[in-house]
Amino acid sequence: MSVNATNQKHVWVIGFPKSGNTWISYLCSYCLNLPFSNFGNPKESQQKSWIKELTRGGNDWSPMEGYSSVKKTHKYPDQVPFKDSLVIYVIRDPRDVFVSYHYFMRSTNARMLGRARYYLLGLLGKHQQIKWFLSKWMQHVQLWTPHSQVIVCYEKLLSNGSEYLNELLSVDPFFVDGTIVNQAYENFSFDKMSGGRKPGSEDQKSFFRKGISGDWQNHFSGEEAELFNRSLKIYQSSIR
Repeated sequence: MSVNATNQKHVWVIGFPKSGNTWISYLCSYCLNLPFSNFGNPKESQQKSWIKELTRGGNDWSPMEGYSSVKKTHKYPDQVPFKDSLVIYVIRDPRDVFVSYHYFMRSTNARMLGRARYYLLGLLGKHQQIKWFLSKWMQHVQLWTPHSQVIVCYEKLLSNGSEYLNELLSVDPFFVDGTIVNQAYENFSFDKMSGGRKPGSEDQKSFFRKGISGDWQNHFSGEEAELFNRSLKIYQSSIR
């Protein structure tokens, strides 16, 4: 079913940076048979050729009826035209998000302005970096979750795999066949996305750095971990 260009609805995949948004966007694009794009930054939509092929739409099964694309963004609600569309919010343990964000901000994958700001915060100490990060993370989660029809937990997707994804996408309004969900999870496995590494094998320069949960335990002192107490309550209440 085609959608009138003047009344297009989209499936929005939204989450704080380094929460697994890109991976889940690819999974949704493939399963829903809708073309993927990165809202507000189309250059980042230009993936490797095999990923572009799998996320272009036009597969053999019917696309999600009434929707024209899957769009990924990290922006806030007042910056996104999501009215009448469907919002999938991606949430991840904020401790692991911080670790991934920390490495991302030290890589050339991050924008120069963001790297400079994060570096300056680092001059004040790791505590200040964590406090700044948590204020942004909590704001993002609290602003978006009231607008979200589906919340995807990154840790559950890692641990339960296609079974968890199938629970989310086999019901109204998705109705995706389980065979397609299994294919998606296999097509976008960590070893394929990372170029052959297994989960836990780290490449600090890669966008897909490590592919595991719980890595935060290797990076925080007890005092630093305590800074996350309030955010963990928000995280846990969001995934129930």
